[in-house]
Parts: sequence; C-alpha cells; structure tokens
Amino acid sequence: MTIDENLSVVAELRALLHHVLLDFRKAEMPAWVTEFHPEKLACEIEEPWIRGSYNLCIPVVFSSGEKWIVRFPRDGKTLAKHIDEKVASEVAALELLRERTDIPVPEVKAWGFARDNRLATGAFIMEGFIPGESLSKILSDPEDDSVPMRDNLGDVIDTIYRQLARFMFQIFELDFSHIGSLCKQTPCTQPPLTMTANEITCLSGADVLGPKSKAFSTTTEYFHHVVEQHWQQFAKQRNSVENSEEGRANYVFHKVLKSLTGHQVWPEYDTGPFKLICDDFGPANMLVNNSQELKIVGVVDLEWSYAGPAQLLATAPWWLLQERPSVWIHTIERREMFLRHWTKFKHILEEEEARMRPDGRLSALVKRSEENGTMWYHMVLRGFFIAYDDFPSVELRDSIPDWEERAAEVPGEDIQSFLDGKKKELEAYEANKKTIEPLFTEVQERRMMTDDFVAFIEGLYGRGDGQAG
Repeated sequence: MTIDENLSVVAELRALLHHVLLDFRKAEMPAWVTEFHPEKLACEIEEPWIRGSYNLCIPVVFSSGEKWIVRFPRDGKTLAKHIDEKVASEVAALELLRERTDIPVPEVKAWGFARDNRLATGAFIMEGFIPGESLSKILSDPEDDSVPMRDNLGDVIDTIYRQLARFMFQIFELDFSHIGSLCKQTPCTQPPLTMTANEITCLSGADVLGPKSKAFSTTTEYFHHVVEQHWQQFAKQRNSVENSEEGRANYVFHKVLKSLTGHQVWPEYDTGPFKLICDDFGPANMLVNNSQELKIVGVVDLEWSYAGPAQLLATAPWWLLQERPSVWIHTIERREMFLRHWTKFKHILEEEEARMRPDGRLSALVKRSEENGTMWYHMVLRGFFIAYDDFPSVELRDSIPDWEERAAEVPGEDIQSFLDGKKKELEAYEANKKTIEPLFTEVQERRMMTDDFVAFIEGLYGRGDGQAG
C-alpha cells in the first residue's frame, strides 16, 4: 500500500527547512554545546553531519579531544507535538539499558525539550561518541541493493545473531507494570509513540496518536488499539484504494485482522509484566569494532521505545534480514531466505539461553510464536501501510485455519459502500496533486516560499500550523 505523496512532500520539505535552520545556527552551536560540558570546554563542529531517517546528527569535538554527537529529531519526520516525547522516551530507554544491562548504548551527556534550546533548533540529545564500523554496511551487498542482506555471510551472521540474542535476554528481564510511554511527563492515557503510529500520522493524514479515555491495562486492549490504528490509516488516507480489486482485498484483510485479536493474545501475559519494546532496534543502528572481530560496540539509536506487550519481544525479530518484512515483495526466494535465518537464530537463541538462563523461558516463548502463528500477527501489527499481499500478511493468512471462513463473513454491501466512498476520495486526492504540482515548480524556481507551499498543502488536509512537525 502506498503513502500519501502530498504529505510525503511536506515531510521532506519540513526536514529540509530544519536542516537549513541548523546550518544557519552552525556558528552559534559550539558555544551552546560548551554550556552543557561539565568543564565548559570549547568545541568545534565536525563534518560531515549524519542524516538518518529521523535524526540529524552533528559531531562536535572538545579541546580535550573528547567527542560528542548532538542529535536533533528531523522536523517533518515526526509529528511536531510529539517530538519532545520522542526525545524523552529515547533518553529514558538509553539510561535504563546503561543502568540495567551491558548493552553498549551511548552515554547521554545532556538533553532537552524544544523549549530548553536557546538556539530554537528543537529538542535534542547530546551523547558520547562511539567509534566503530557500520554493521549494516558489513551485512549488506554493495553490488545489489535490491536484497536486504548478503546471503553468503557464513560465520559472520552467527557472530552477530549470538550477540543480539544476548541483548534480547537482557531486555526481556526488564519488567513494566503498564503499557505506554517511557516519558514521565506523558499522561498514562496517551498511547505509546510507536514507529507505526508516527508513520501513519505523518504520511497518511490519519492522526492515530490521540489520547485515550483510559490507560491500557492489558495486551488485548493494546492490540485492539493498534489494529484500529491500521484501520484508520486505510479508511482515512485519501489514496489508500487505487483500484477496486486491491481495495476489496485490503478491506477484507483489515476486517479479518480485527476479528483475530482475542485469539492472538497469550493469556498468561495479557495483564503483564510488560516489556521494553524498541521499534528501531536492529543492525542498521549498530556499530562493530571492526569487520573481523565483529564485536558490537554501539547500539546507537533507541527512538520509538516504549513499554509494550511481552509478545512483541518474545517473537521472531523483524530485523533478521535487516529490512522490515512488511516492505518486501512476497517471493519464494525471499521467504526461503528469511526462514533459513529464522531457523539459525532460533538455534542460537536456545544455545545462548542455556548459558545465561537454564530455564529456557524466552526461547520457548519465541518458538511458541512460530508454532501458533502469532509471530506473523506481531509483524503485521508493527508494520505500516499494511496490505493483504505483504510478506507477513500472506504468512498470517496461511497460518489461520479459518481465515477464508472469516473473510466470507464480511458483508459484500459494506465493502462496496466503502469502495464507492474511496473512489471519490481518490478523485479529490488526484485533483489536489494536479493543483500542487505547478506550485512545486514555483518553489523550485524560487517564485514561491517553501513555507507558503507547505502551509498550502497542509491547508488541504485541515492541518493547523505545526501539526505536521
């Protein structure tokens, strides 16, 4: 399923404007960072700046040689009203893991909300620099970017999986009494700021992060909530149905997905304990000491962290092939590759747990998620812009014995009524695109201000100033 391209343009332009602002403040930044150093040492900005999907990272070096990374969430890539929560939750996750595990996360030197930043460049985190090589680059095929990971890694992937298994055990030992944000300032009725919710809100036009009437007390409640977030994206995104055949299949998929929740919850974990869930935890955000020893020395990005159901941790990790399965085209070759690596990881998990925890609790739960098919349900929930033919969706459908019977119960007249409405929405969406395209040309030719262009698009979606971030 596709994103809303108009809102994608908004996100990219807001991120660009934020970068321009940071560049404009570059001369003032060293003195500002010095204010946070315990000895108030002078520093210099280093190049290049590191631009990730959600953050812009600026290296700074102090007169002593000490090096920090200053991280700014990129405007447009997170809803503006949630950026402070995003930063506070990541800081809480980093500090928890430094205190309770030996997972090599950066030391937080300083951090602040947008209101704490006198440069007016947004919320920030200042971290100790961790030297190392990108694990993702080592695992990737430099000659073929169509595959998420090289398939001839041999002992390399065993070495990495063994370390990640040990990290999983340590994270699984951390218990929470509730589902929700790690940010103390966030009300308990505010749903967790997940990567899924953020992507849906920024790129579909459906705001799925509104507060609830009460806090989540069970996994069942939370899973119903996430399923509803996916439905809201499908129902409210103007271009979510581009043709009636796919629209019909996706409508049925969402309705059946909603009917499954009660059957996918593990009863003994329904009311807790809940666990630390890190949506962006994976090789793409890890550093190793070198390509020979492959010791993971840095887990450098823990945004989208929250307290969530234990099932989402005790399951097949989405990062086994680096890339999220929800973005793959479902092919026999990719499926076989995933299952090979899944089998390898399961065996390593069992071996490592036998060394660390003889009770085998986590590996047994992970195996259970495969046997009853909940691993595919978890992957679907943690995806975004989900569709009936995504890799996890196909596997989930195949794992549910009565899927076709459930699908047959979806009323045909409801489907048609929905499709009729979506056809009109698509026409309005295409009309908006035609209006927007010449204005974008004016922006490129500097005949229209970027801010005005962004405001015009957001006006078409009924967004107030600053809502998109």
